[in-house]
Amino acid sequence: MSQSKPSIFIGRWQPFHAGHKKLIETVLKNGKPVVVAIRDTEVSEKDPYSTAERWTMIQKELAEYGTLVKIIVIPDIDEVCYGRDVGYNVRQIELDKETENISGTKTREESKPTHDIIWLTGQSGAGKSTLADELAPRIGAVILDNDEIRESVAEGTGFSPEERKAHNIRVARFAHSMAKRSPVIVSVIAPFEETRQEITKLIKPIWIHIKRDLPSTSDRPYEEPKSPDMVIEVSEATNPRESAEKVIEFLRNQP
Repeated sequence: MSQSKPSIFIGRWQPFHAGHKKLIETVLKNGKPVVVAIRDTEVSEKDPYSTAERWTMIQKELAEYGTLVKIIVIPDIDEVCYGRDVGYNVRQIELDKETENISGTKTREESKPTHDIIWLTGQSGAGKSTLADELAPRIGAVILDNDEIRESVAEGTGFSPEERKAHNIRVARFAHSMAKRSPVIVSVIAPFEETRQEITKLIKPIWIHIKRDLPSTSDRPYEEPKSPDMVIEVSEATNPRESAEKVIEFLRNQP
């Protein structure tokens, strides 16, 4: 028996997130094939990911559906037009509230202190990820973790000073895009002061220095921030919950 004709989904996918996946799965889970069309937008602050990077994101997230998914690239279209008797259906998929929230229509709770982007900077092993995991559910934030980013959309990125800077700037643009939907906690070392200053000009994050007595070596360089918004001193005895409380209190007192 021949496979049914596919449904097509067109988007920028900047980035391809959980809401996008769930939307497309409304078709895939019925065993119907889909074509995911990537609009070939130019890389910019608004659209920080290249076509190849978005292709990789989509391919990875929908890999379980195998040949049911075909990914194509189309020009950056202005509109979709159709005439009478075109031979196919045009339909809007009704989203449940959970999917709409994932897609970016979630209302922030006024009781929660929120800032668009909180950047936890500090040496490798200082405790950034631990604090991010403790803090994120308390303020309704998503986490951009350095290890996860390097293993996915930034796979293959090197560690020279130039590559570290390029990686940090890319993460900053990604965070800016994500912050349109929810608060973002960035757990990325960002080792160089000059790069942090550029990031501040670009997205104006809340800088929190996770400070721990660790050695700085040639393969793990780190320049301490000159004027972070907040410093969290970390040791073996530090309680992550207490650190999170300090950050929340700090955020509540921000204008």
